[in-house]
Amino acid sequence: MSDTADRLAALNETARLLWPEPARVTFGSGDRLLAPGARRPRMLLPADRAASVAALRAYGRVDSRAARAVTAGLIWSLRGGVARAVLRRGMRVDVPEGAETIETYLSAALGRPVCAALYARPAGRANDKPVLQALSPGSSGPPVAFVKVGINELTGRLVRAEAEALAKLPRAADAVVRAPEVLHFGSWRGLDVLALTPLPTWEPGRPVAPDTLAAALREIAESAGTQRIRLPVSPYWNALNDRIAALPGEAADRLRAALAAIGERHGDAELVFGSWHGDFTPWNACGSGGGLLVWDWERFSGDVPVGFDALHHRLQQAVSDPAADPARAASGCVRDAAGTLAPHAVEPAQAPLVARLYLAELAARYLADRQAEAGARLGDVGAWLLPALSEGLHETKETNG
Repeated sequence: MSDTADRLAALNETARLLWPEPARVTFGSGDRLLAPGARRPRMLLPADRAASVAALRAYGRVDSRAARAVTAGLIWSLRGGVARAVLRRGMRVDVPEGAETIETYLSAALGRPVCAALYARPAGRANDKPVLQALSPGSSGPPVAFVKVGINELTGRLVRAEAEALAKLPRAADAVVRAPEVLHFGSWRGLDVLALTPLPTWEPGRPVAPDTLAAALREIAESAGTQRIRLPVSPYWNALNDRIAALPGEAADRLRAALAAIGERHGDAELVFGSWHGDFTPWNACGSGGGLLVWDWERFSGDVPVGFDALHHRLQQAVSDPAADPARAASGCVRDAAGTLAPHAVEPAQAPLVARLYLAELAARYLADRQAEAGARLGDVGAWLLPALSEGLHETKETNG
């Protein structure tokens, strides 16, 4: 099945979940249009024309000139009333009076009428969940909220985790990091629903200087305090071993063996532990007014080695290129760890250890989330993460004596 067919199938399934019976969802034509079109659907627009303009404006920062031209053309078409002729294909949602939908739920939860624009989800990622913009009908202004919906055990757990993380995240007036705030968290028809304040990602972007990036990561790492602890007695080491012990399969066996080797070779190592965002990537952050807008906090946690976010940012940027060799990128994560972690006060001798622990953390996450079974491009951790994690462990023992 093509990416387009996958997206349309997922969109159809999600729409029927969010506009359940007695509402009726029909694809092919209707008042809710697919943007930028049916061939490469990225968003299902609301029926309201002004709100559709708002949804396109708030879609996210558009970097390429061609993409900006397409977005501007769609907005012009909507304003001129010719969007239906341009986009041709969409969806019709018939909602009987009194029927419950995600829009009626959000309107009650947010205390004002809203309509919804729904993002089209790509296939092959176990942690993907419905994401919507809640918009004011008749207004082309900024969204009222961005909304995430947990639809199964994994995505529900992630939505709940983000709500908890954002509720307790420190928010100093002079902070470099700007994170969304929770407007509403609740349950609708057994689904976890999280509504967040919109971050102005649609505003003109500003380059992120290396010192700004480093300052943001330090803020996150220190958000709940830091402490220096010997690795074998740290809460992180015990928790990581417990999580990996519960994982089934041959890849988990290899991960356990690698972790045991790390324990043997670094039993006396002292590391600084703090918090991490958990998915700090170039597409989950952008520069704004001398600071950094940061979203998607569903993986935030404490008691991890300081430096995990910097390593994740580097590795995920590298493997986001489909032409890149993931195994080489993962090996480079360890090989170049001292340089990557230098701005975060990680001792050069300890940097490879922190990088290996990060790779073990990522492998444990992918295995627990069953990314391989979901068809994720990098779901097979045995093909790229585990070789890099194990590489050079014997040499490390000889070097450190």
